Amino acid sequence: MVHARSLTGIPFVGKPDTKQKPFSEIGKLGSVDDPGQMLKGWTGWAERGLDDAVEKGVITPEAAVGEYVTSQAALLQLLSERRRAVAIVSAEGTNYEGEAGFWSGTGFLVSPNLLLTNHHVLNSTVVAKNAKVEFNYEISPEGLLAGDGRAPQATQTFAIDPARLFITSPTEGGLDYTFIWIEDAAAAAYGIIPMERAFFTVSKEESAFVIHHPDGQPKQVSLDDTDILSIDANVIHYSSDTMKGSSGAPVFDRRGRLIALHHASRAEKVKLPDGGTSDVVNEGIKIAAIALDLEMRMRKGGTDASYAETILKSIKGSDTMSGFFGGLGRRIDASEPGPEAVVDTYRGSDQDVDVGFWNIEWLANRYDQPVKLDGAAKVISDLSLDVWGLAEISPPAVDALVKNIQRIYGDRYDSAFSEPDAAQSKQSTAMIWKSSSLTGKRVEWPEAIEKLFRQRSDDPNLEVEAVHGKIFDRYPGLFRFKTVKPLPAYEFFVVPLHLKAMDEGSLRRRLATRILARAVEQISLDTKLDVILGGDMNAPLASGDFTAIADASFDVLGAQDEADGAFTYVKSPKSAIDNIFLSPSMRQTVGTADFFIVAKDRTMPNYLEITDHRPVAVRLCLSKRGVRSRQDQKDLDAMIDAMIGQSPKPAVKKRKTAKA
Repeated sequence: MVHARSLTGIPFVGKPDTKQKPFSEIGKLGSVDDPGQMLKGWTGWAERGLDDAVEKGVITPEAAVGEYVTSQAALLQLLSERRRAVAIVSAEGTNYEGEAGFWSGTGFLVSPNLLLTNHHVLNSTVVAKNAKVEFNYEISPEGLLAGDGRAPQATQTFAIDPARLFITSPTEGGLDYTFIWIEDAAAAAYGIIPMERAFFTVSKEESAFVIHHPDGQPKQVSLDDTDILSIDANVIHYSSDTMKGSSGAPVFDRRGRLIALHHASRAEKVKLPDGGTSDVVNEGIKIAAIALDLEMRMRKGGTDASYAETILKSIKGSDTMSGFFGGLGRRIDASEPGPEAVVDTYRGSDQDVDVGFWNIEWLANRYDQPVKLDGAAKVISDLSLDVWGLAEISPPAVDALVKNIQRIYGDRYDSAFSEPDAAQSKQSTAMIWKSSSLTGKRVEWPEAIEKLFRQRSDDPNLEVEAVHGKIFDRYPGLFRFKTVKPLPAYEFFVVPLHLKAMDEGSLRRRLATRILARAVEQISLDTKLDVILGGDMNAPLASGDFTAIADASFDVLGAQDEADGAFTYVKSPKSAIDNIFLSPSMRQTVGTADFFIVAKDRTMPNYLEITDHRPVAVRLCLSKRGVRSRQDQKDLDAMIDAMIGQSPKPAVKKRKTAKA
């Protein structure tokens, strides 16, 4: 079998700069407070404390020759398994520069029907239609041991079809990637290499391992001088050995995770961490950058939109720098997707406010356990939301959580509690928020509303039902937030909730939701500000317990809405009882089309197994729309009026709303 050499002169996306700090091109406009510390947190250096120790000469590996570089032995198994999904791609026709010829490259399976390679390997549907993708083109273990130069193993070819899916980003001025449909028998036989959005994957001076078909040869892996030289929002530069034909290969970190798509090399003399030098620098496109580029293509519409949406479903996890929602809802001026548009998307955190709610009751009295505390800190840092409503949490647990996040990941959060005077051991609700995005404080409810929050449904004067107790088992604190520049000026309220357990609190939930609806109505009239209610409702929306809020023209966001494409929801069958409610005026401020940002492809990593609740989240994009009318809930209002000893509540005069 003879494979042609690959194309030459592939342009770099970014300039390698070994002296530049990672992500300096994003500046202070990203959604994390300290990118350098966040990188240390996610790569494990912060917890181990090894960065300072090495710099100060405290740690000296006894058996090291040159630089001390090792990996866990399990890496060999991971690379061995994932190498199977790597194939050699042979193509001919008109290449990306418009010249006729034939060439070879590398590609790999990322889902049952998706092959990923470079644009300059498969640059058009015409080229792709006639291309050949072969797996298992490698020397057998027996042949390697024998060292007798015997022929590679028999290869296996699978059909690719650009008519079913083909999406590409140009080599010059783009991110040089191509996804193409491949028959699912390939993945069944050789497995896949999962894609993750992870932004903070590797640090400079760590290792990058490339599995590739250099110069059309049998499959090889680069294991020597694999130093990562620089890293930015779009690319990683490394010294790992490659050749023409390596284009389109997967690049792995020391944990065996896919971190980049290799696409180009060029002659450039650089100094290596061990004191040596390299005459060649390689560049790989980060998977996180590809994911953002696909999101922009999806928003633009057209033929690429459906292809991009399909691919995004195969990319797991969150992109910490852009937050849980990534680039969704952000308005980027770039006319075409590409490297600059990716950086602009990361800088676009001044366009939106991300709000989440999470019940983490297991942390309330276990915050002294590192596994629990670090797990919660990792979730909050990874989703990178601006403000969190936490349920069933204690003050010392919140304090420990906020300190841990800053120590490991560098993000700074302020906090306040719904019941600040309660015992330190009491589980209640609290808010934490990024001080770089918002200022916030707990405020008092109006006196008439405050009285309702202290009522009991078994009050004999109400003659409702004696088996029930306090309507609000956890006091619903009212918190007021204001954006910090460069975010657009915007003020809003948040109420973190935890209502009574499912089997015993139906009436109390129905009364609570109607009380909240009236409370929000009053707050909105008094302040003209939006209100967000969210948290653990202890009943699915289908129970009907929240009809009062829905009928009061709130937007109710929950698991059942995800199927309708209405709500971004962290997927989990266990999280169906956690919901978010947006006040009627919210559409006037942020717009129906804007705050219902769809991110169905988002999933949470395995570390969320530490709790049986999943967060819920919504992104508020600051634009304006209209408002819906409200409906009355006379029966529940009558009960509430009886609680406060007044005549039925008169109809509220509707206020005028701004038009879009």
